[in-house]
Amino acid sequence: MGTPLPEAELVVVDLETTGTDPAHDAITEIGAVRLRGGEVLGEFRSFVDPERPIPAYVASLTGISDATVAGAPRIQAVLPMFLDFAHDAALVAHNARFDVSFLRAQAARIGVGWPDPQVLDTLLLARQVFGRDEVRDHKLSTLAAHVGASVAPDHRALSDARATVDVLHAIIERLGPHRAGTLEDLASAHRTVAPVQLRKRHLAADVPAGPGVYQFLGEGDQVLYVGTSGDLRTRVRTYFSASERRRKVLDMLPRAQRIRTISCASALEASVRELRTIAAEQPPANRHGLKPEKALWLRLGPGAEGLRAARLARDESDGSAHIGPLRSRHDVEPLRGLLSDAVLGRGAAFEGRSPARTIASAHHEALRTVMVQDPRAVVDHATARMRRFSADGRYEDAARVRSLAETYLRAAERAARLRAIRACDLLVAARPHEDRRSGARSWELLAVRGGRFAGAAMVPMAADPLPVARSLAATGTGESALCTPMCQGYHQETELLLRWLDEDGVRIVLREGVWLSPARARFDMAQLQESYARTH
Repeated sequence: MGTPLPEAELVVVDLETTGTDPAHDAITEIGAVRLRGGEVLGEFRSFVDPERPIPAYVASLTGISDATVAGAPRIQAVLPMFLDFAHDAALVAHNARFDVSFLRAQAARIGVGWPDPQVLDTLLLARQVFGRDEVRDHKLSTLAAHVGASVAPDHRALSDARATVDVLHAIIERLGPHRAGTLEDLASAHRTVAPVQLRKRHLAADVPAGPGVYQFLGEGDQVLYVGTSGDLRTRVRTYFSASERRRKVLDMLPRAQRIRTISCASALEASVRELRTIAAEQPPANRHGLKPEKALWLRLGPGAEGLRAARLARDESDGSAHIGPLRSRHDVEPLRGLLSDAVLGRGAAFEGRSPARTIASAHHEALRTVMVQDPRAVVDHATARMRRFSADGRYEDAARVRSLAETYLRAAERAARLRAIRACDLLVAARPHEDRRSGARSWELLAVRGGRFAGAAMVPMAADPLPVARSLAATGTGESALCTPMCQGYHQETELLLRWLDEDGVRIVLREGVWLSPARARFDMAQLQESYARTH
């Protein structure tokens, strides 16, 4: 039950960092090895500019100093490359909680979606396999020496990842095919299966392979839980293995009577249908996506109205503007202060000129510009304050301003992308797709109407995709009636589609309407870096 281990692709990863706190420290080096069936498929290694001094004790331990990372790419460039290298593979690390927490934190910081892969921890596995009567401890250096690893770990990312590969192979050999026959068995070798999982395991017997949505149904076909996967059979069976430890799942399984599946043309279609099913059924075991209509925006009203929080996005043809959806209501007041300071002058929000009340038409247009068209006024204001704080030794205040500026850029970028795709009546795009198991190549087609999913299809690479694209363009017309300003109420779905459209190799096949952004609307972290460099 699960993915046979010889067929599973694994990426063994190791990080070097400036410290041990993912919330405040940064990555300085990433090293990784991709494996399948014991064969090395490729390696990844890159230094990373942490954008802060590396402590002397860390430099002496790793050999990575400020000079080493001078000129290295920032995490904004390196992390997407690593995630592309690790695409669809399970991650393996020694003390994986440390490495994965840093990767997840950095992905959140730069606004990159975390794929939430299967994670294997060689530290936990080694504690089960190698007793204290055999090794004095379970450090990577100790285990590597014990198993005769071909590379000695030296606190450098790639060599430590290579040593972890040898330790992993020794663990798999020691566990044997009965305890490590599948990826899921290996991931859970240090755990035990709960009795309820054994009792309900038969529910997964008839689940088909391929992408789709699965629903755990209770008495009276009540939907208890909804999920999605690119391979339904493999994913559903993990719910009955020891790798599944989530309390909400273990509490749901006793009530489950059967599993219903909906096969889809692609993993993207499955993800969209999952969101829509969760919103419609409100299953008790799901949390994320239950109420997609709930969003929080910073809205500039029309005319003389100023900035205020809004739960609903409205049409912007009257001169209003939005940024968001915001991650937290606690972002509203700081963002309002940042924009008002940048446009109206420092302290305007506390001198009776607050854009939350009324503003002059010139100020209204300036605020709309920084929200919709050009972030430079806000970015330059923020970096000037950061420089002043740094010069005065007020580094925490400088970091606070930087974090606020990043929040503004993320919110404005989200809004810009939603605004642009909503304005396009129809978009049919295609990208090449290769089945990782069979190697078969095909075109994956996607139809989007006003930011809403309208259809998907797979076409063999040798066939002409245009007739299928025209067919998709003729279907899903009912989605247009459900479109709303700024994709309000379905922005999570739209952002899934936008990430797909950002993939390499995507080609626009058919289009009705416009899909564009203002030339200066670069709401990205590079703007902040460039502005900071200019103030030096």
